[in-house]
Amino acid sequence: MAYQSGRNIRVAYKAESAFGVLPGATDAQVFRINSGGLNLAKEPINSNELRADGMSTRGRHGSRSVTGSYVADLSVGTFDDLIEAVFRGTFSAALELDETDFTSITTTANTIVLASGSPSTLGLRIGEIIRLTDHATTGNNNRNLRITDLNATTITVAETLIVDAVADTAVTITRPKSLIQGVTPRSFTFEEYEADIDGTEIFTGCRVGSMQLQLQPNGMAMLTFGIVGQDMDALDDSSAPYFTSPTKTTTIGLTAVEAKIMLGGVDVLDVSSIDMTLQLNASGVPVVGSVLTPEVFTNSAQITLSVTALKKDIDRVQQYLNEDELSLHLLFEENETGAADFCAFYLPNITLASASKSELGQDNGRTTTFTALVGVDERGSGHPLTMIGFQTSAA
Repeated sequence: MAYQSGRNIRVAYKAESAFGVLPGATDAQVFRINSGGLNLAKEPINSNELRADGMSTRGRHGSRSVTGSYVADLSVGTFDDLIEAVFRGTFSAALELDETDFTSITTTANTIVLASGSPSTLGLRIGEIIRLTDHATTGNNNRNLRITDLNATTITVAETLIVDAVADTAVTITRPKSLIQGVTPRSFTFEEYEADIDGTEIFTGCRVGSMQLQLQPNGMAMLTFGIVGQDMDALDDSSAPYFTSPTKTTTIGLTAVEAKIMLGGVDVLDVSSIDMTLQLNASGVPVVGSVLTPEVFTNSAQITLSVTALKKDIDRVQQYLNEDELSLHLLFEENETGAADFCAFYLPNITLASASKSELGQDNGRTTTFTALVGVDERGSGHPLTMIGFQTSAA
């Protein structure tokens, strides 16, 4: 008899057309997992019988619930549907602007100036990444440019551009697809196929209840998806696995050391760790007449953020004392030339909530750990109406 190892397991998933309804067996996607797993729990119902023999009557099974998490390396195009689900939003398709939108452009060291058309009216937002192609100055082309400000005619970017005062009508401005928060719930079926024993556990009615992003020195950018579901079934032999030939992305994992971190509009190189969690507090509701919750509800989004950095001045302490309104932009690029494929997260409206220094007398540099208060950005004028945004070069 074979026993199941802890590694020869395939996790696959597919969106459901209706909550809790098992989707078709084709067109699923492999979850490129590091660790984790889902489990079904049943609430025990204990008998209240008072027995003369001093013993207890066996209890029964009650309401079912599925909980667990999956940990993975962040990579381009691999988890877009799950990120979309935890945002409860819908990706805006890639945007391409040309001379019919802005007539021509000129560039300064950090700005792209449009001859006509307003950048925000054309669909751009602060915190997004754009690319220039076919610009007369070759060095400005095929670069990931982070938008830090917008006004009536000007796009300000964090990257240094080559100045070109000659009006260019041939250039194209492209913004890869972008995501902000919304109110659309999505559910999935997850399958854990245990190949050694040819058995599978299939979990239906699963909503993504949380997403954690963790960065550590010399480590991968790590995502943890918290899952809350409705039910589970077990299949074996000819019925396992359920999903047939799920697809798998092959993009390279993205590392923390390659991340570009912009805090308060300034690139920083002294951050030693970041821990961010988007939490929806998802849960089912037990009911009378069924062991299944009719729905897994997601609730008001909350974001917790912790940043630890080497201490080089008191600027961050002043920002903490003054309750300064800051932003955080995290850009992860693949190691390639030209316009590198990327994933990026943007928190437009944060303030520092606490500041804790490392103890006196410790070796190496002193660090400060800041937590943050995160809220929706309601400033308008090119600012995205969201607590967190996500953007990727994936199609």
